[in-house]
Order: sequence, then C-alpha cells, then structure tokens
Amino acid sequence: MPTVIYLNGRFVSEKDAKISVFDRSYLYGEGCFETLRSYDGHISFLKLHYYRLLENCSALGLDMPLDEYAFGRMLKQLINRNKTPNAYIRVTISAVGASTGMEMPKHMKMQVVAFCKAFEGKPQRWYTHGAKLVIAETVVADQPRLSNIKTTNYLTKMLARREANAAKAADALLTNDTGQILEGSASNLFVIKNGRLLTPPISDGILPGVTRSAVLGAADTLEIPWKETHFTVKTLKDADEIFITGSTSEVLPIAEISGICKKKAPGLVTKELMTAYSHLARG
Repeated sequence: MPTVIYLNGRFVSEKDAKISVFDRSYLYGEGCFETLRSYDGHISFLKLHYYRLLENCSALGLDMPLDEYAFGRMLKQLINRNKTPNAYIRVTISAVGASTGMEMPKHMKMQVVAFCKAFEGKPQRWYTHGAKLVIAETVVADQPRLSNIKTTNYLTKMLARREANAAKAADALLTNDTGQILEGSASNLFVIKNGRLLTPPISDGILPGVTRSAVLGAADTLEIPWKETHFTVKTLKDADEIFITGSTSEVLPIAEISGICKKKAPGLVTKELMTAYSHLARG
C-alpha cells in the first residue's frame, strides 16, 4: 500500500509527492525537521515537538506555515490515512528559492512535508539486556551553535550512523574537537553514578532533545537527583549505569560502549526511568 504524504496542505500518494529542485533544504541543507512517535494513535509530546520546530525555524529565518492546532490536526490525519496508529513520523519545513549569490531570495514559498511509517520500536532484547554503542571516529560533532538546531544538514550524524551500523550498534557517540563526549547521532546520553543522573549540558553542543527533557522531568517526579556536567571517556568508565534517549529509542539501556566499557543493563535507576517515560509517552 503506497504511503500517504502530507505536502503543502494536501494529502497525496508517495508517487505524486514531488518537491521543487530549488528547495533550499535539498540545495543547502537549510531546513528543519522533527521526528515524532505515535502510540495507539496518541502522538507523544506533540506540543514540545511543535515549539522546538517553531524555534528552529526562527533560528534559520524560516516561517512556520502551521499553527499548533493545524500541526496536530495534520499529523493525526496523516496517521489515520496511513492506518498506522503506532508510527514513526517525520515533518520537514523548508523554503523554495535558489540563490545566485550570497543573499536569500526575498520572497520564498514555504514547504511542509510529512510522512509516517509503521514502527513498533527498537529490538526488544536491547531493552532487556542492554544495547551497544560505539564512539564515532570518522567525524566530530558540529559546532555548538549549529548542533543546538535540528536541521536537515545531517551529514555529520549520518556518517556517525554508518559507523554504528557497521558495528551492529544502537548508535554512535559524537565527541567535540577537545575529546568531550556529547551525544549520539540520534540520541542524548545519560549516566547514573552513585544514584545521581548525569547528562551533558546543552551549552556543550548537544541537541535539546524532547525525550531528554521528559526524562529530566520524570527524574524530578521520582526524586532522582540530576546534574548537567561535561562527559569524558572516564565518565563512561566510572558510570554505574548508562542509557540513551530519543523519540525512537525511548529510554534505551546500554550494556557496552565498544572498546571503552561494559555494564550491567538495565540498572535499577534506568528501569525506573524506562517505566516512567513509557507512561508519559503513551499519554
């Protein structure tokens, strides 16, 4: 069955979903996107995703064509038309207008594309026995001012994912040029040490993940103390528990970071946060 795509106010078959060759996301990587999950038709953290997308559009000088209500209505129609109550959803905002010089065209048509695919989650064994990570060697993280924005300029993270796939790992961790460990190519990173939850600060150059925010909120509710701090290889070696977070990963326990450490997974605190996040995500 062909996937139904939302394209600029219309729902069309994937074979009819065509965008301009002058789309600036295609030409220059000037676009924003969000990845969302739906569980039994409930779209998780819809409001948080919408406002992060709005902020990212503003950072790139793009107009967001949909208000919060229209955005939510569109996504619900999308999963209904595709009959995918449990879905991975991707929304991309971009502008059409090629530059012949350095200046952006003054009048650009905004483009909104959304699609969804049936998604039941990552392999269950990863949640019961822990997954593996690698540290990316072919690339370092983007500069902080860019890495804080979820743009379609995703080459760094896609190259890191190739390393993860080659190693049959759940994700690859990115470092900066001083060796600090920041985040995964599609995830935020957490450790537990002596009962305290630790995660790198956004100012280090990580994406402010929606799932990351939800987990920190869950930690507050569960009275688990947490702190933002710089991560090094030693932080990972000394950790009692390690996990990553993301819309498609949820709270994913880590049993091994290749060449660095092995851990028992999931640990007790990670289990608590896995359960709490599951309740939040499913509404």
